[in-house]
Amino acid sequence: MALLSKYMAGKRYGEIAPYIKGHVLELGCQNATVLTNYGSNITGYCGVEKSASLVKRLSKTYPEARFVQCDLDKDELVMEGVFDCVLMLALIEHLYNQKFVMEGVVRALKPGGIVAITTPTILGNDIVLPLGAAMRLFAKSALDQHIVIYNRKRFVNLAKAVGLSLTHHHYFQAFCNQVAILEKP
Repeated sequence: MALLSKYMAGKRYGEIAPYIKGHVLELGCQNATVLTNYGSNITGYCGVEKSASLVKRLSKTYPEARFVQCDLDKDELVMEGVFDCVLMLALIEHLYNQKFVMEGVVRALKPGGIVAITTPTILGNDIVLPLGAAMRLFAKSALDQHIVIYNRKRFVNLAKAVGLSLTHHHYFQAFCNQVAILEKP
């Protein structure tokens, strides 16, 4: 792991902390850090990861939680109206079919549920990330893994396309990253 990767992950969770509550679905859950740091606000948790071996390890580490192996670009989320909150931290920029994934997210959300998304901005992705990767502050592999970079207008359009609304948007880390909160009516 690159020098600042763990630090950056912690900052992303800190930015969306006020929204973590109730039954939580975390797409791209990685090590399920949210359970360790914000578990008192969570009444139920399901983490989704592409790696079957990671899902197996997490299931042993957190037996009270549910973990599902899923390739989000190919596999449909089959959860209906279960979650108060869906977390997508540093994930959406890696997905080829964002609308397909978001349609599954909408089905999984309860009415009034929210999606909390963090993603880099153009500044963070096109300037800071390459410089940081060259200095080994960030993983070099991230340079080639970002499919699309969002801005506020793109979030508005994505939300509208799947029947959600953008209720909050802000930048953090000197405009290098952003938070978007989308809500289901």
